[in-house]
Amino acid sequence: MNRPLLISDDTDLVDDVLRLSSAHGVDLHLAPDPESARARWPGAPMVLVGADAADAVVAARLARRRDVVLVTRGASEQAWRDAVALGAEHVAALPEAERWLIDRLADCDEGPPRAGRIVAVLGSGGGAGASTFAGTLGVVAASRGLRSLLVDADPTAGGLDVLLGIEDVPGIRWPDLLESRGRIGAEALRDALPQCQGASVLSWGRQGPASMPAASIDAVLDAGSRGFDLVVVDLVRQIDPTAESVLARAHEAVIVASGHVRSLAAAARLAALVGDRAASTSVILRGDGRLDDAILGALGAPVLARLPGRPRAAAHADEGEPPSVRDAYAKACLAVLRALAREEAA
Repeated sequence: MNRPLLISDDTDLVDDVLRLSSAHGVDLHLAPDPESARARWPGAPMVLVGADAADAVVAARLARRRDVVLVTRGASEQAWRDAVALGAEHVAALPEAERWLIDRLADCDEGPPRAGRIVAVLGSGGGAGASTFAGTLGVVAASRGLRSLLVDADPTAGGLDVLLGIEDVPGIRWPDLLESRGRIGAEALRDALPQCQGASVLSWGRQGPASMPAASIDAVLDAGSRGFDLVVVDLVRQIDPTAESVLARAHEAVIVASGHVRSLAAAARLAALVGDRAASTSVILRGDGRLDDAILGALGAPVLARLPGRPRAAAHADEGEPPSVRDAYAKACLAVLRALAREEAA
């Protein structure tokens, strides 16, 4: 894999940047001047230009590119002028920017970010089928070649790993991550989590607290956005600090409701609460019952799809079987996945 490029002949600055890169095991290509860096300039995942080399890099007339960072000691007006001349996206003024620079170098070590789409799933009541939908959506996405991450954000629901039949599969669970603060490596997370038919699953174990710090879910979503194509979050119905954090970052909030009057009324109420917090909100109806336009209009959010019933879901979970990716329910989830992709492209 291409390594980040550092252009500088300032020994002290080079030593500082090498110390920071080694904190995450990231190797750098070193170049004392722009001519020795010219061959690597276009393909490096990130270019760090020392303040001592800024004028020479500008004079070398290297092609403009993204992910150029000017590294200096202390912010100054001259540093910002140099950054503009370089076309740099950021000025990393050491030592204040050390943590930021370590994180950026670590991102390079993971390869190009995937900008994963975050979908928050909520049920309009117990038995609405939100967890079944969330789990199947993630597994279906994995079956189509997408890197998918399933996040169980409801510590009181019994565990998404149980529903998916992977309770006994080794891997980390939420209690292992609750002390995490700041950055989590996306590749490290993917390697550590149990999988269900290719989908990575972060669930609750049988032990642990009944809540999680908002900082923990933020760190997981940040890693999920960098390292996965799709992040599906199975949310608790109440709008607590965890739900607030997820909805603020979600590209889509999906409310799953049955065709019963009480479930539809709850969905309408939930749509009003979620609509003020999420970028986009839609409803998925479970079952084949006919509903008139007046009822659908009262939901306060568009109906994205209808899902057929899955009467054997509970039995399959009891038997430790993962959800099918070929039955009618899975095909309906695939249609939802395609609809979400169309919304993203629009």
